[in-house]
Amino acid sequence: MTFVIRTSLVAALFSCWFNHLNAQNNDPDSLLTGKQLTELVVQATRAGDKSPVPHTNFSAKQIRGQYHAQDIPFLLSSVPSLVETSDAGAGTGYTGLRIRGSDPTRVNITLNGIPVNDAESQGVFWVNMPDLAGSVSEIQVQRGVGTSTNGAGAFGATINLDLSQVERNRYARVQNTLGSFGTRKHSLQLGTGLMDNGIAFSARVSNIHSDGFVDRATSDLNGIHLTGAYLDENQSLQIHLLSGHERTYQAWNGLPAQYLELSSLRTYNASGTERMGAPHPDEVDDYTQRHFLLHYKYRLPGQWQLQLNGHYTRGFGFFEQYKADQQLSDYGLMGDSAQMSSDLIRRRWLDNHFLGGTFALRSTEVFNNKTSVLIGGGWNQYLGDHFGELVWSEQFTGVQNDYRYYDNRADKRDANLFVKLETAPSEPLNLFLDLQVRGVQYKFLGFDNELRNVSQTSNLLFFNPKVGANYSFSPLWQSYFFLGVAHREPNRDDFTQSTPASRPKPEQLLNLETGVRQRKETTHFSANIFGMYYRNQLALDGRINDVGAYIRTNVPVSCRAGLELEAGGKWGKRLTWAGSASFSQNKIKEFREYVDNWDDGSQAERIHRNTDLAFSPSVVARAEAGWIWWEKHNGTGKGGLFSSSMVAKYVSRQFLDNTSNLSTSLPQYLVCDLRLNLALDRWIGKQINLIFSVNNFFDERFESNGWAYRFTSVGYDPRPDDPYARLEQDNTYHLAGFFPQAGRHWMATIQWSF
Repeated sequence: MTFVIRTSLVAALFSCWFNHLNAQNNDPDSLLTGKQLTELVVQATRAGDKSPVPHTNFSAKQIRGQYHAQDIPFLLSSVPSLVETSDAGAGTGYTGLRIRGSDPTRVNITLNGIPVNDAESQGVFWVNMPDLAGSVSEIQVQRGVGTSTNGAGAFGATINLDLSQVERNRYARVQNTLGSFGTRKHSLQLGTGLMDNGIAFSARVSNIHSDGFVDRATSDLNGIHLTGAYLDENQSLQIHLLSGHERTYQAWNGLPAQYLELSSLRTYNASGTERMGAPHPDEVDDYTQRHFLLHYKYRLPGQWQLQLNGHYTRGFGFFEQYKADQQLSDYGLMGDSAQMSSDLIRRRWLDNHFLGGTFALRSTEVFNNKTSVLIGGGWNQYLGDHFGELVWSEQFTGVQNDYRYYDNRADKRDANLFVKLETAPSEPLNLFLDLQVRGVQYKFLGFDNELRNVSQTSNLLFFNPKVGANYSFSPLWQSYFFLGVAHREPNRDDFTQSTPASRPKPEQLLNLETGVRQRKETTHFSANIFGMYYRNQLALDGRINDVGAYIRTNVPVSCRAGLELEAGGKWGKRLTWAGSASFSQNKIKEFREYVDNWDDGSQAERIHRNTDLAFSPSVVARAEAGWIWWEKHNGTGKGGLFSSSMVAKYVSRQFLDNTSNLSTSLPQYLVCDLRLNLALDRWIGKQINLIFSVNNFFDERFESNGWAYRFTSVGYDPRPDDPYARLEQDNTYHLAGFFPQAGRHWMATIQWSF
């Protein structure tokens, strides 16, 4: 009933709004062509059709055909070598992805070419940008090093989300979603289209809620996206405001290893359970993030285009924890002798600013119109305040409200300059050259060699060259070759939890890609061979450094190599099909593991040779088959399409660390999804789209993520006291947590366009 009432009210509102707008919205064809509309922002980081970089494009139409309320990682599931995961188990809340085994900190994300990765942790938290998929006009995923981009170095992939397209005509869209686990989404979008004065406005407001598959893994997400644009024949100006607020109950501890095979405990969540009785109700992550983007493009003489971009991101929020039996001295407090420990509630805050600018100067017609040149770069600064507050203590009554027990600030600056050249010395041959220089300056509070906590500065300079070629055998077939180098600096913890003597070195990657691709009117095919060769790749090895912290260390030599296949097309008038598969070997030549001895506090060294890299499945395959049941169009403008599709995805075994130990691994899994789509044109409004999905149709039980910590103990068996503990062999144990994904569950969406 609520859904019907909301839809009816919105429809009435839109009818009035459109009538008012009719007199103001003339045909904008005289202003810009369709091609110019899609090039409102020069995408300096985007790969073109003849680029030697393997990439996958997702159009707005593709995204809307499958989008309910799930996050971006789940919408990109068809990308070769990609594995998606969700803390809450159902695709909302905290989600992540890995591409070719590279974790989110090694995947570069941009919005209209503006960097999104957190400057310090280098990760991307999709939960901070609710319903972002509702605004994108295209997503491009480049695998491997990719072309030069802004922000942190891309080690596994680059994901570029394009929000810049201006729709030609006015529109209004309502989307309502319902699904398992109390999932619901309500979204409203309005746009004026391009008016006769060259101005366009649009707005989106969204609310998403889910209880999650995992106990208490609720998420409440609110998002706003406002845009304004001005276009004429020679210039364009576009402004974006994206604001997101999330309040998500923590589920990042994972399921205890001992509960993994117990169906009744599969949704258990340890977060908040340090509180006696009922779990702490506010064991939440609460964060607000706002992006301000400014894009100005100007057409210069001689087919040159200049793009200037400014950005500012404001983020602030905390995660709250109930902690039992804490030593007050660890929080800078001293109580009576009988009250040296206490239950307490703490909040760990992050209050940051990220600002800067990028530019791109491009011409597609130089050197006898056979060469395109793009000069780009950017400068960014991150200011982050990290502090912790005590909001309640059971025993120590003298603590003031919001008492800060730690407080420090970080300042990170990043600048890069790159030049890209593409030239065609002959009709079928395209050559590619991409040269980038990137500098990083990081000021932070860390330990010096005398173990004093002092302010420090680190300066790094990287040179990232890339070359490639594309050869067209025919209008249908292309082959390509790419060789690129990338560097990536350590993250915040690597800096702050070490001394200059123990600080890890930056990572270096040499990436080779070669392959063929074919595109016909009804089919497409590509085969890509890749090699990724690392020096000083960072990995946890269990070692404790000179300040007593478990920190990542440099692995001298490691590599990834494999084959990626993609194909798709249409057979006849009704059957569509698509598939991808990746086969890879992901190895560390020699890995030294350091295992804690709980009896005497020492560490034992274990040497592993030719082991698998963590979270790097050797096979990832996906197949999709669709059938069109009904398709009709007539001269009145009314039409419709009813189709169904079945998707199957297979992921082979993954290891939780770099030891190739079967006892700390994720088993292989095969998951199938069913989707029904019904589109009705001009029946009520412009279009109605109905989407119904049954995910994990065969109720597969699987885990897509986890963690592990190994130790030895002769005198103590931790298993009765800690459900995360398991015995491996002899006196070797491990603690492990797993992230189970939901069994069979459904989602239904109605999208109504006016």
